[in-house]
Amino acid sequence: MTTSRHIAADKLEAAASKGPLPPYCCIRDFLAGDERNDLLEFAITNETRFKPTGFYQSGINLEQRVSVGLREFGPAKNMLWSRVMALVPQLIAELGIASFVPSNHIELELVAHGNGAFFKRHIDTFTGAAANDKSKRLISGVYYFHSEPKAFSGGVLRLYRFGRVENGDDFIDIQPEQNVLVAFPSWAPHEVLPVTCPSGRFADARFSVNCWIHAALRGAV
Repeated sequence: MTTSRHIAADKLEAAASKGPLPPYCCIRDFLAGDERNDLLEFAITNETRFKPTGFYQSGINLEQRVSVGLREFGPAKNMLWSRVMALVPQLIAELGIASFVPSNHIELELVAHGNGAFFKRHIDTFTGAAANDKSKRLISGVYYFHSEPKAFSGGVLRLYRFGRVENGDDFIDIQPEQNVLVAFPSWAPHEVLPVTCPSGRFADARFSVNCWIHAALRGAV
């Protein structure tokens, strides 16, 4: 099941001086129940392998981002990438992005947000010296999953209006719902609001897989 968000024309006109709110879409029931459970079991079993997350060039910055992650997570990584890649034509259409040839570059990150974790406002595209001359992030996806019963609150994905941000209608909040993939343009400003997890247990964290779909550049695929 897919849910798309396109902003009404009258709201766009009223906010024209500030820029539009970004489009997004939600793919519900993204994985089968056993696939989701296997991924959760893998994450919990491999707790000691998770390391503090950082940035492409500047590394760890605890004022900007607090979470732990893992880039290599077994067969589930290839399975998730195949599922996401199969959705590329649908995501391009629903997000209103110009058609592009996706790169074979695989970029996935398994992340756990525990008590107090967050990720302040940023974009996912690389700029300046960090830009890749072979591919470019165009679509960002976040797949959410967690233990039952849910033992955390917060961790909302906030997508900001393009341009100036001044008041309460300048963003969209998306809840991290179980077994949902949320996709949006990689250049859309966004953040992860702080998570509250009273137990402090790793198994009770807000788990997600960050997915970045790249466009091939200079003939690379």
